[in-house]
Amino acid sequence: MAVEAVIPPPDGVDGAVVGSGSLSTSEARRGGGVEASGVTTTGGRTFARSDDRQRELMRVLRDAWPACLPVIPSRRRRPARAGRALDMRRVWRQARRDGGELTRLHWTTRPPRTRRLLLLLDVSGSLKRHTPDLMRLVYTAPARTEVFTFGTRLTRVTSALARAGVDPALAAVSRAVTDADGGTAIGAALGRFLANPRYLALARGAVVVVISDGLERGDPTAMVRAAGRLSRLGHRLLWWSPLACSPTYRPVTRGMAAVLRHLDHLGGVRDLATGLSEVERIPAVAAGPRRAAFLSWESSRD
Repeated sequence: MAVEAVIPPPDGVDGAVVGSGSLSTSEARRGGGVEASGVTTTGGRTFARSDDRQRELMRVLRDAWPACLPVIPSRRRRPARAGRALDMRRVWRQARRDGGELTRLHWTTRPPRTRRLLLLLDVSGSLKRHTPDLMRLVYTAPARTEVFTFGTRLTRVTSALARAGVDPALAAVSRAVTDADGGTAIGAALGRFLANPRYLALARGAVVVVISDGLERGDPTAMVRAAGRLSRLGHRLLWWSPLACSPTYRPVTRGMAAVLRHLDHLGGVRDLATGLSEVERIPAVAAGPRRAAFLSWESSRD
């Protein structure tokens, strides 16, 4: 599998710094974004074998994804017993067999199909302790799901995750992803995704989920611009952050405060259990108004 070229991290001050120059309590802990850096790594990340509890949660997640994702009518029509559109070809064939009389009507319908799912997973060092479970979470996603990882590179891992069995799939991801546990360049990575016409088509009309703490290095303008475009392209844009699992978390960093206006939902995911909770919340998000994350987090701040 081809791995994209290295994206140099942007220059400037740490994007995780709040306007006052300090980090909030919920962010100032190991794995909470303080380790975010611009360092580029060239090694892979190995994953331990999945235990029984993880496998059980993954089985529940596999059933939950298809039931929770929104559906749309398929483009191709199928024969149906009733409907609003006549299948004129079948009607005329039947009429010829009946001596030219229209004795029976045939109908077609557009059966529902699940919207495409696009997962963009942050594998930088600030999410180091969460990466194994987050990778297992994206492995449980249904067929036709596209998965990319990003740190200082952008890597398409859809084929690697298609391996039979979670542990062989994670081993294949480990060989493909060479920037795990290193620096972070969220805006540059998402910009590279949007600059590729083949990748861009994957986001159109899809449920787009970015799994990241959002602690960008340097100027967050590129990250905010990319989030805005993903929001316009996709059916819904969800952002799942391990930091948001904390009840004291507030999206007050420069990047997340600006990105919030483009999001349909900002939720907390740090393991398989919290991932299941957010997957089950997708129907409510899909049925709600667009870009409502800002309003919900503003009300929680009061």
